Amino acid sequence: MSHSSAASRAFIGTEYLSQLIELLAQQGINTSQLAQGTGLSGKTLASAQEFISPLQYHKVVENALALSGDPLLGLEHGKRMNISSHGFLGFAIMASDTLGQALSLAIRYARTRTLLADIRFINDHDTAIIQINRLAAMPSTFSFVVQNIISTLVTISRFLTQNSEELTAVAKFTDIAVRPASCYEGILGIPVMFNQPHNQLCIPAWLLDTPVSTANNTARRMAEAECEKQLAELDRGQDLVTQIRRLLDRMDAYPTLTVMAKTLNSSPRTINRQLAQLNTTYQNIIDEARREQALHLLLETNTSVEDIAHQLGYNDPSNFGRAFRRWLGESPRAFRKRAREQYPAQVTEESMTENPPS
Repeated sequence: MSHSSAASRAFIGTEYLSQLIELLAQQGINTSQLAQGTGLSGKTLASAQEFISPLQYHKVVENALALSGDPLLGLEHGKRMNISSHGFLGFAIMASDTLGQALSLAIRYARTRTLLADIRFINDHDTAIIQINRLAAMPSTFSFVVQNIISTLVTISRFLTQNSEELTAVAKFTDIAVRPASCYEGILGIPVMFNQPHNQLCIPAWLLDTPVSTANNTARRMAEAECEKQLAELDRGQDLVTQIRRLLDRMDAYPTLTVMAKTLNSSPRTINRQLAQLNTTYQNIIDEARREQALHLLLETNTSVEDIAHQLGYNDPSNFGRAFRRWLGESPRAFRKRAREQYPAQVTEESMTENPPS
């Protein structure tokens, strides 16, 4: 298996970081400081014409968080980003017919902008939910990534609907609040909730039909074609974490490292070495996949905890209980009970379907 992966290939434009650089410059933080440990020069980061890899982006964000000491930096960055910062994806979004189509394109081509998160659309009756799931790599910057994605989507939605005053939406974070809720809401302009099962932006479904004043079918198709080219290029060199996660989804099982290595025509030693370069392990990937499936089954089905444990590959349900407490700090039964008391609409088996907006 080649060492060249999407995570180490330069495809993120430095223009994507320009607003972050400007924001930090106001605090006296320069690009040379942000570039430490990336193999890049401060001059490269300051240029709007260069490209960096997801691994380098991750390190820049790590540096930014450490230097600024601002845990809400991702929200501030997303609020300041222009649609044009997103390259061809931004052009496709601007040329969309409706907000729903724009969000659908943003989700479909999100991997051309980041490999640190998996973004999914969930249709929950009268609510459109955009959910951000963590890929196992680079967990230290995931809170920033979630904040940035949600803030960017709020900014885009306001721009496209020309709604600068009020956007009817709710942001949900799995993290606990590290600042008063008013700080988050002051940046986003929408209500926020913490300690939630998933990271989500929830929008009323009726807003998806809102027309976009800059709609242009010809321009959208041309921009989409470029996005498809970028996506195809990424798929040819997708990073190992993405390959493993996709295989786990298709296999609907949690194989040992030896079995996964054989499936990938590799060896356990090679996989361990390559995952170490991506700052993760095979067990971390398995745990993350199990965690997501456990949340799905506990929240959206009536499957017993014992059956869920077996579906997740635990022969002893008590082992599942210990793992779940490690993930969320409470037992599966306690989590389900709390979720059903707080969010009863989320736990009916037919309540959610994962279909992108049309």
